[in-house]
Amino acid sequence: MQVEREIKFKLPPEAARRVARTVRAAGPWRRRTVSNAYFDTPQLRLQRAGAALRFRREGAKRLQTLKAEGGAHAGLSARPEWEIPAPHGKLDARAFPRTEVMAATGIDLQRLARQLHPVFETRFTRRSAAVVLDGAARAEICVDIGEVRAGGRQEPISELELELKAGDAVALLRYAEGLSRALGLELEFESKAERGYRLAAGRLYAPPRKWPKPVLAELATPGEAFASLAAASLSQAGANARGVIERSDPEYLHQLRVGLRRLRSVLRAFRPIIGKRNPALRRLRRLMPAFGAARDWDVFCEWLKDVPDSGELLARARARRSAARRKARQSAASPEFQVFLLRTLRWLHGAPWKRRARGIDGSLAAFGAQSLERLHRKAVKQASGIDWSDAAARHAVRIRVKRLRYACEFFASCFPRASARPYLKRLEILQDLLGELNDVAVARRLLQRLGGSGVVGRKLHERQNRLIRELQPAWAALEKGRSFWTAR
Repeated sequence: MQVEREIKFKLPPEAARRVARTVRAAGPWRRRTVSNAYFDTPQLRLQRAGAALRFRREGAKRLQTLKAEGGAHAGLSARPEWEIPAPHGKLDARAFPRTEVMAATGIDLQRLARQLHPVFETRFTRRSAAVVLDGAARAEICVDIGEVRAGGRQEPISELELELKAGDAVALLRYAEGLSRALGLELEFESKAERGYRLAAGRLYAPPRKWPKPVLAELATPGEAFASLAAASLSQAGANARGVIERSDPEYLHQLRVGLRRLRSVLRAFRPIIGKRNPALRRLRRLMPAFGAARDWDVFCEWLKDVPDSGELLARARARRSAARRKARQSAASPEFQVFLLRTLRWLHGAPWKRRARGIDGSLAAFGAQSLERLHRKAVKQASGIDWSDAAARHAVRIRVKRLRYACEFFASCFPRASARPYLKRLEILQDLLGELNDVAVARRLLQRLGGSGVVGRKLHERQNRLIRELQPAWAALEKGRSFWTAR
């Protein structure tokens, strides 16, 4: 078994024509035709296990490859891989190391062998060359142009891949950032296998991507947990950017923002490791406003359409929403957003925070308990003596509660589930109420900008009063409830 480490970009036609002139290859470019058939069972057992099994024809070579699911990688893929010659020129799943594959994927290929059948195929022309990243690191650059076919449907393939052959990932990411700038490239978050399965299921577009919550090793250190959680959050944000640019479904924007907010919460929850100042947080502050404004208009228009006699106001609100969405699309498509993804990823893999992490003693559970206690106390302090009708004060509490909620998600697996569940339930109820109240406050502000009031303003006032009545006992329940990280 080996671990494949690669980073992939979408490749527009104009950029494809400039690759050979831009890249300083360490040897000649090779050109070959590649044909892959991907196999699975009728129940798609391999896909559900996060694995992909392919049979490759490349000239006279016949290879079979099994790739297992890697961690949430935020654009840098690191996946266990087994690649072996295909005996007798056809797929033989029994040739893979049975025990090793079962340990990595949980599937028994030998037992499934008779059920395997082709699900989709990819055909492309590959041009590749070796590149030197720095004194010790080398990579292979590949340009793939072709198509993926499944169920009578097809979709073009135009990608640039950088696969690390020697050295560390930081050198690969530094080189990738320079190449992205030179060619105007955008990270690709959907693999060829994912595209094939999607087409086979009849879906023409990748759906909004939710947080791929990483499975933390039982003995993971706080530093390892931080890197995994931050990369998963970054992956959620990056994977939804294309949907923001191309699709009208507001869920893409929502999930992109959730990913960015979750990343910000990871940075705060692990502050003892990374320090108060870090480049990722600074870049986040510059990106968030455009996405936040578009989301505010989305939520307001969705609520307003159910208010009687609001047709004219809704038309004006939708015009403002269209303008805000254009700015959000521009931000998602900007070079600045790609630089943010690549530099944050490079910082995660090799920045100085790792030296601080080595100085953190104790288990992840102990670190998590300290972090949760700190965030819980800050939330309680923020709400001390609050007037819940004060929108600004309420918003400050909401931010504290949101950070606490995300941190609970990060560390909950370190504690008994039965003890964590009641606290998480109270926190979820509270966050939902505070979120709705924030929607009311935002709606009032947007309504004022539109010059509207009347029945809409009264509806908002009534909704606020009802939510505040529900909020007060919900907050009291959280304060009085037992914190699961201190339970004995």
